[in-house]
This record gives sequence, structure tokens and C-alpha cells, in this order.
Amino acid sequence: MTTMELLSRIRRSPADAAEAWIAEADAISIPRIDEASAQPRPSNLGVSYVEQEYRARAEEQEVAWPARGEAAARPFQTRAQGLDRQTKAIESLLTEKETEVRETRADYRHAAHVLGSFVRREPGGKLRYWLCWPVLWFGDTAGIWSAAITNGDVPYVAFGQAFSAGLAAACAGLVGSELRDIRMARARQCDSESLSKDEQPYRHLFTAGAGGLRIVKLIGCLSLLVVALLAVGISALRSSIEGDASGLTFGLLAGATAIGSGLLGYAASDQVADLLAHYRKCARRAEKEFLTLAGSKPLRRRAAAEETARSLHAEHKLLGQAAGRFMEFLAARVQRRNSQVFGHGVPAGEQNGLIGRKARRGGAA
Repeated sequence: MTTMELLSRIRRSPADAAEAWIAEADAISIPRIDEASAQPRPSNLGVSYVEQEYRARAEEQEVAWPARGEAAARPFQTRAQGLDRQTKAIESLLTEKETEVRETRADYRHAAHVLGSFVRREPGGKLRYWLCWPVLWFGDTAGIWSAAITNGDVPYVAFGQAFSAGLAAACAGLVGSELRDIRMARARQCDSESLSKDEQPYRHLFTAGAGGLRIVKLIGCLSLLVVALLAVGISALRSSIEGDASGLTFGLLAGATAIGSGLLGYAASDQVADLLAHYRKCARRAEKEFLTLAGSKPLRRRAAAEETARSLHAEHKLLGQAAGRFMEFLAARVQRRNSQVFGHGVPAGEQNGLIGRKARRGGAA
């Protein structure tokens, strides 16, 4: 049986190949020239042709199997190389994004350490604001919409007008957050020279002047005007449909909604807490983008292809070594079955014997 036939059987089943090699080794018979008179290996017997043959086969296996591994790994190596340019670009972005993650997390930790004691909004205050504010908005919208439909307007046209009017009423109360910010800024206000080195980056929170109060007063007046116009408009609309009492009721409700929006904004506003939330959001966004890049398909595909190729190389290298050791086993088996020529073992005093020794160039032991 040729080596290529044995390799073909290995592809189907290693056990079949092993049995074939054993059968081939068992079939070898060395002609007896003279009866061996000594039990140990004869001292005048060097390296036999059988040993040379199987040692050559062992060396062949240790080369042939890695070659097969190279062929099996080639598609995966090609795939990894095809992704090389794309993955290098992603790795470059990952390096930059990693720097961004470190910087944004450092900014957030620094801001939280320096400004944490100035936070006045309780946990969940912002969530409560975003849950209640749309309710106030849609409450005004529903009241105006129902009145407009009762008055005979086209429903979707009436909804657009009611939606914008309800939004105006809800936004009129946003001035409450400005008033809260001004009050808290005055409480934090101090001389810029007295700020510590850590507080210097946030000096706008501690040195806010009163120059913006005029603008806030103007916005407050405009917000009150919006509330008044909405209350009068809704009152007039309802009065024309359902009477003066209903008109007055819905007008007061519209005003109360706008005032409630202002109180809600005042309660939820905290400039320092919003700044910390901004830093935290930036850090989380940078982390999310970094993890998204790190888990991108080109990186995963190249890593999988490289690992598969490495595993195939390692597998075939080990199979080649195993096949080489098996050839040494067969060589020893041939000698054992022909003890009349080779004797029954290694002479006393020889440590390793001949089995397993590599043949040198030229056939010497």
C-alpha cells in the first residue's frame, strides 16, 4: 500500500489507516540468513533497511501532514487577508474611540466629584417631569380639540390647532426652570478668585451674574401673555358652545395647566444635575460606540478565520507528529516479529536503544 493510499484512508478514518499500517507491517518478513544465537540485538547489526524505511516514512508524515494543514487553512487565511484593510481602519477608529471613552469617563468622574455636593434635584425628579409634562400638554389639547369638533370643525384640522395650542400652554410654563436656575445660581455665587483649581472649569456655575434676569422677566411676561390668551380663547370657544359657566371652567383649567407646567419645570430644574447628566450621557454614548466598533462583523470574521487557520495548522502538525511516532512503532513491531534476526531487545548497558533515534543524513544511526 502506497503512502498516498494510506493518506486517503486517513481522510476517511484514522482507525482504518492505523489498521492498514499494522497489516502492512505484519506482512513484512525478513529472510533468515543465519539463526541468531544471542537474545540481544546483534552487535554487528547496524541500521537495517526496514528501520531506514520507516524512519523515512516518519519524516515524510511530519512534512506531509503540515502541508495538508496549509492547504486546509488556505481559504481561511485568504479570507482573513481580504479583511485586513477594513479591520485596520476599524482598529484605528477603535484606538481613537478608546481615548474618547477614557476622556469622557474622566470628565464625568471629575465633574461628579467636584459638583456632586451642589446637586439639589432628588433622584427620579427628571423622570417625573418627563412623565407629567406631556400629560399637561395633551390635557389642554383634548379640551380644545373636543370644543372645536363640537363647533363643527373638521376633526384633523381641529386636532392640529388644538395640538399647537396645547403645546403653547405647556411651553409657557418652561420659564419656571429658568427661575429655579437663577435662584440656585445666586446660592452658589462666589468670587472667581476663590474657586479651587478643580472648580475652575465650572466657574460659569459659580459666577453667574444678574444680567440675564431681565431676559427671564421678559420671557415670564410673554409666558403670562400666552396663558392669558389661551384662557380667554378657550373660554370664548366653550362659552359659545356650552355657555358661560363651561367657558369660564375650561379657561381656568387652561390657565391652571400652564401654571402647573411652570411649577413642574421649577421643581425639576437643576443646572448642576443636568450638567452631570450630560457628562454621563457622553460617557455612555462613547462606551456604546466603542463596543459597537469592537464587535463589528469584519473584526469577528477575521478573528474567526485566523483562529480556524491556526487550529488547522496545529491539528495537522500534531497529526503529522502522531503519524511519525506511529511509524516508529511499526518499525519496532517489525523487529519484534523478526526476533530471529534482530534479537529480543536492546543490549544491557545501552540506555535508549535504537528505537526512536533519528536517522542522520546518509543513513547513519
